Amino acid sequence: MIMKEAVFIIIPVYNRKQITLDCLATLQQTGDLDRYSVIVVDDGSTDGSATAIHARFPDVIILSGDGNLWWTGAMVQGMKYAIEQGAEFIIWLNDDCIPTPNTLPTMVTYCQQHPQTIAGAACYLSNPHTLHVSGAQGRQRVAAKPGEVVIVDEMSGHCVCIPNTIIQQIGLPNRQRFPHYHGDSMYILRATRSGATASILGDAQISHDGVIKAQIQDFLPSALEQRSLVSDFQTLFLSKKSFYFLPTQFFYYLEKYGIWQGIPMFFMKLLWWMSQLIHRQVTGLSSKQLAEN
Repeated sequence: MIMKEAVFIIIPVYNRKQITLDCLATLQQTGDLDRYSVIVVDDGSTDGSATAIHARFPDVIILSGDGNLWWTGAMVQGMKYAIEQGAEFIIWLNDDCIPTPNTLPTMVTYCQQHPQTIAGAACYLSNPHTLHVSGAQGRQRVAAKPGEVVIVDEMSGHCVCIPNTIIQQIGLPNRQRFPHYHGDSMYILRATRSGATASILGDAQISHDGVIKAQIQDFLPSALEQRSLVSDFQTLFLSKKSFYFLPTQFFYYLEKYGIWQGIPMFFMKLLWWMSQLIHRQVTGLSSKQLAEN
């Protein structure tokens, strides 16, 4: 029996059985499933994900949630378990992000050779195949091309390796302020502000099979559907499923920019988002009326 390294891959899942199985199959093909321990945190899926995972990949550890963990809570639960099991490194991995062969070992080796460093993979959109900006230096969004190592202040948590030494220093992600979106980037920002280094490795790559949602229209039904402004406001600003969930956005600007700069920025952004929402409502009504005539 091959002894696994003290590395735990944490994959949060919810009702994406086939996507999750495809991700695990890739880890099996690349040898990462044998090399590292894998934790799937299933946040109350109703599509039979846990049963299917156990049947095909019996070595995968499955932790269960009640549907209220969201991304950050799932990661926190997985990280706690991994640390209890003696993890030296933890890898965040979203199930719609497929690592290329040797990506995860490249990240782990980099972290081993560079103490107090978080390593992230370069993110490529699968359709079309394009390099996506997945980190930030201040307000500047950045990416890492093959052969490059780009130091960042924060980055997306698609595929990230974090040493346990950093976790012990700064604690776990804040699931109260950032239940779903920004739970990753703000945790890494906290780490870099505490003295750690975060780098995107251009030679460690993932293929993101899906849409990276970040626009208002990504979180609302078709503009032609008859919905009230109040209903759209609730969906866009009061749902944890939305990137624009107001408590998360408020704390994002507060923590990143501080009180005097961050709070005015938040309210200016809110006014801009509201103007976009109202414009969308008016345009949708006009289009609907034209279609009926």
